[in-house]
Amino acid sequence: MTNPINNPHWQELIEAIQKMTLMDDIFFNSFMDNNVGAMEYILNIILARTDLKVLQVQAQHGVPNLYGRSVRFDVFATDQYGREYNFEVQNANSGADPKRARYNSDMLDLRKLKAGDDFAQLPETYVIFITSNDILGYKLPIYHIERCIMEVGKKFNDSAHIIYVNGENTDDTPLGRLMRDFKQPDASKMSSKLLSDRMKYLKSTDEEVTKMCNIVEEYSSKRYADGERTALLNSIKTLMQTMHLSAKEAMDALRVDETKRSQYMALL
Repeated sequence: MTNPINNPHWQELIEAIQKMTLMDDIFFNSFMDNNVGAMEYILNIILARTDLKVLQVQAQHGVPNLYGRSVRFDVFATDQYGREYNFEVQNANSGADPKRARYNSDMLDLRKLKAGDDFAQLPETYVIFITSNDILGYKLPIYHIERCIMEVGKKFNDSAHIIYVNGENTDDTPLGRLMRDFKQPDASKMSSKLLSDRMKYLKSTDEEVTKMCNIVEEYSSKRYADGERTALLNSIKTLMQTMHLSAKEAMDALRVDETKRSQYMALL
């Protein structure tokens, strides 16, 4: 793998990484992977509990689907009660479409049962979207989505839950302070020492910065290798939005052929 620390080609990318927050999915994945303590802290705040113990955290957890579209969860976690959690962070409204939440919930179930298994073995599941904007539009700090029996107004109790956390809420509550931390690129300004220490470690040690640069490089290379204009255009937009790069900087990072840049500029 390329070591970018002393490579002038990567200096702008390194600066961009310093601007990343927990709302940037690439950084969020690296931040949370195997980070039981941080996930436990976040989960207890979002669910307004104090007793949850996280047993496992895995970033970029893939779920294959032989009959249709596979899915890759940003972060997957389990707790001491056997509950399963899919966490997604979204800066763009389109990434947190209600039907995506529905699909992710279905895919949590798909991976669990084998032929002949009893449906009672399905665990309780949570799909949790942390969104930069109040995409549901009711100006609430958090939204709990449950299936219900419409005629009697009672829960259906299928043990599948969807939660949207509104990143616009930054009031002086545990959840509001958590959202402030999610949008804060400067570790010294985060209210949670637990999150701050992890942020500082990832952004201040050469080894971790190198890993982040290589992750971005690999991510970009995979997109570029698709050979499709739409895929490359989406990669440029992603880097521009999540890493706050200019179009030129994003195309530099993706190593877009100079002869093709004008057409991508026109599409942007």
